[in-house]
Amino acid sequence: MPLSIHSRYHGLPTVDVGGSVSLAQRPPAPERDYPDSLIHEIVGGETLDQLAKLYYGREDLWWRIADANPRRFAHAWGPGDKLVIPPIQVATRTAAR
Repeated sequence: MPLSIHSRYHGLPTVDVGGSVSLAQRPPAPERDYPDSLIHEIVGGETLDQLAKLYYGREDLWWRIADANPRRFAHAWGPGDKLVIPPIQVATRTAAR
């Protein structure tokens, strides 16, 4: 089944995993910086879904924060780490591309 152009995986290269073709696991870093992004310093046991709820009002957008911070596994963040929080227009794909 072909991927929708609206899928976060659209346009990603494929990789060979144990003889099966699969999509790459993470999209590359964003092609541009968004000047209205926020920097959030993690405190306590905050998780990406909690941050998505805080900044976007929707827990299901946690992966947008993960994609904006590709240098680290999404569950490897800890207190004191700083992450980029993309603006809501980017997180909900309402921004012009």
